[in-house]
Formats: sequence, C-alpha cells, structure tokens
Amino acid sequence: HGADFYCFKHNIEPKWEDPICANGGKWTMNFPKEKSDKSWLYTLLALIGEQFDHGDEICGAVVNIRGKQERISIWTKNASNEAAQVSIGKQWKEFLDYNNSIGFIIHEDAKKLDRNAKN
Repeated sequence: HGADFYCFKHNIEPKWEDPICANGGKWTMNFPKEKSDKSWLYTLLALIGEQFDHGDEICGAVVNIRGKQERISIWTKNASNEAAQVSIGKQWKEFLDYNNSIGFIIHEDAKKLDRNAKN
C-alpha cells in the first residue's frame, strides 16, 4: 500500500475542501525511493525556512509513499495567481536541483479527474 505525510500551515487542512486551499493547486515531483527522503527534507526546510519568494501563497506539502516511486507536492492557495505559481515551481526545482519536468494541476481539475477515475 503506502503512506502519506503532510506538513501544512497552522489552521490549514490538507484537503481540497479547505477554504484556503479550495482555489489553489499543486506542484508535483516524482522520485525513485532512494531520492525521496532527502527531497522531502529539503522541501520541508525550504518551507519552514521561508525560502520561497511567494511563501504566503503556499498552503503546505505532501509526500505520497508508494511502492518504487514517491511523489512530493506543494499545495498553493490561488491558482489564478500565475506569476506566484510559476515562481514557486521554479524555486522548488532549484532548491532540490531537480532536472525533470514538474506538473501543476488546479485542485478543481484534480477533483474531476479523481471522480472520473472512480466512476
């Protein structure tokens, strides 16, 4: 199976329905198991250390641990603030020295995809 770990700002729940997250989205990176621990640590240190220029736009971070691959996501507040979203994604890649492409999805779109997968 797997496990999920979250680190979110005070009074923000790691749910799409949370009013602070509802209009946001998430950046996602995939890692092989041997690289995810360090990447999760560096992500948390960047968040806690307020290293992001648009840190006020960040709700928190999630790591999904599954089989051979793990996924780390940074959740944001306002997907329509494109400049902030792009800045967060670029800085995160720099902090982690991540060379692969990363994806951004708006929570509303993710909910629709999730519903379709279950139908």
